[in-house]
Amino acid sequence: MMHIIREIEADGKAEALLDPVSVRTGIERAHLEIALAVELYGSFGKAALALNMLPKTVNKRVRDLEFQLGCAIFERHKRRLVPTRSGRVFLRRISQLLQDFHTLVEAVRRIADGKAGQIAIGYHGSVAHGDLHHLLFQPDPLHPDIHHLPIELSHDRLFESLASGRIDLAIVRGSPADFHGLNAPLWNERIILCLPETHKLADCSLLQWPDLAGETFLVSGYGPIDAIRQLLEDRLAPLEVSPRMVIHDIGTSAIIQMVRAGHGVCLCLEPMMVDHYAGTVFRELSGATGPEYVTNFACWHADSPNPALKRLLIRLRRQYGGKVNIDPCVIKMP
Repeated sequence: MMHIIREIEADGKAEALLDPVSVRTGIERAHLEIALAVELYGSFGKAALALNMLPKTVNKRVRDLEFQLGCAIFERHKRRLVPTRSGRVFLRRISQLLQDFHTLVEAVRRIADGKAGQIAIGYHGSVAHGDLHHLLFQPDPLHPDIHHLPIELSHDRLFESLASGRIDLAIVRGSPADFHGLNAPLWNERIILCLPETHKLADCSLLQWPDLAGETFLVSGYGPIDAIRQLLEDRLAPLEVSPRMVIHDIGTSAIIQMVRAGHGVCLCLEPMMVDHYAGTVFRELSGATGPEYVTNFACWHADSPNPALKRLLIRLRRQYGGKVNIDPCVIKMP
């Protein structure tokens, strides 16, 4: 069934429309089902009993089918009806066609019910480890036929992609104050600092904001630039220091390479500490009240046409409801 679901969900080039008149044969599905039953049971009477029909009706339908095909599909052999050579070829293909049709119907029903399908999830930043990686790449064991399609976007394109329908759900780091839709807080990630291993602060296991006065902060243009600028201004304002922030239109990994080259330092998130970037070190960053954190939010539109999204939202509520409050009222679909 899964290859059928993937084909249905695929956003490929539309195929040419089929004129049903051009493939009309006069053969109905009932003819095919009756023929398969006769092959299975070996007689009109037993097939009629299994199908809750009269034997003469079964006989007539088989004769009608043979008329449409222009050949006999059954012959008698030792008091049993068996397929002719042509009949074996026909019935073998018809059996597969009906099985494929049944699978298609079941797949469409499961997709319409939200039990199968594909959910496009937009995100920004690193996904190497942590909760975001688990969400994007680990299927829900309760709904294994629902597949997640990760789509990496710049932070400023997440909401427009939701509005256009390119993605069904956006995972946003930081408060989605400008989003005109539904959202729910999920998990928190600790903010850490990346600096060159030759930096004077590299030997410190814990850094505080006063230590960073005068540093140049390198920022990816694909990230939440305004939120990072606001964070730096808020934390450095008590020190009467204006943050030096340089924005580059490159990803976080490339920013870290610039840090390695000595162009500045950068703020990162805790899951990146698992990776090793030669020539750099990660250090904990503490504010006035302790470690600094950023909250990840799920954002979506209530009128999303994807029925599988509701299943994912229920999963998120089940997984994070105990840690952060995801009210049931935010999980609503048309």
